[in-house]
Amino acid sequence: MLHNYIIISDDKVTIDFKINELLAKIPYNEKEIIKYDMSITPISVVLEQLNTYNLLSECKIIICYNCNFLEGENCKDIANLKEYLINCSENYLIMIATKVSEKKEVKLLVEDNIEIIDTEISSESLIKKNLENYVMDNRTIKYFAEYCQNNNEKILNELCKIKLYKIGIDNVISIEDINNIVIKEYKENIFDLVNAIVKRNKNNIFKIYYRIIKQEKDVVNLIASISSQIRLLYNVKLLNEDHKSVNEIASILNVKFRAVTIALENCYNFSYKRLLYLLNELADIDYNMKSGTVSENNLFELFLLNV
Repeated sequence: MLHNYIIISDDKVTIDFKINELLAKIPYNEKEIIKYDMSITPISVVLEQLNTYNLLSECKIIICYNCNFLEGENCKDIANLKEYLINCSENYLIMIATKVSEKKEVKLLVEDNIEIIDTEISSESLIKKNLENYVMDNRTIKYFAEYCQNNNEKILNELCKIKLYKIGIDNVISIEDINNIVIKEYKENIFDLVNAIVKRNKNNIFKIYYRIIKQEKDVVNLIASISSQIRLLYNVKLLNEDHKSVNEIASILNVKFRAVTIALENCYNFSYKRLLYLLNELADIDYNMKSGTVSENNLFELFLLNV
């Protein structure tokens, strides 16, 4: 049985859930749990702990966060880890990383010596498990998951707020409750607006636009944010068709793993031609705004009307 694991995720809820699952499976009553942040701790310190005899417990469980060395940048750390894994102790090693290098040396090391933990946690399943005495129908659950962009940490935080709001009213959570209680962050609103623009959903476009304009009064900044999101969709689509993995795309574009997975889910519906057309239109608006010939809001709203 392997004693070494990697959890690949950048979602805190997923990471905590999977760690607790692993801890429950380890067949010892007396466990010493030690945690390290690998962005500030040398791998040598971790390996020394793993090889040290347990005086006060049956086994040690070393949990290492931010294992960026698994991206393959530091060959010395990989070499030291490889040397340990050839003759590892009875202690347990749990490493958390957002991605693992596709380089042959790292790939073989992981495949042969470390169990990769499946990090798929359905947001809809997470909602159902945490409803407690409250009720939400399947349509509302799906809406809530999408409204929170399937961000599990946000889902749990917002669900807690909604349940507090419903105390003394009733135990049925509706879409209206979600809209009233859950406040979307600026980046989430931009993501929703881009989807609505590309899909030409006029009703949603202006509903989201008026929601955003309360947060961001400067239309120039708004256009820059939208253009950035459209470029991300374009680049993810391009790299995916070049057979790059999610990890590779995240590394090349220097964005989070989750941002790539969300972009991949959406970019299939959009053609290159459509995305380039929108980028060109936004560039023209930006130029005209800076020339001062037309009102900023009027010009951008005209663009939204004509998408």
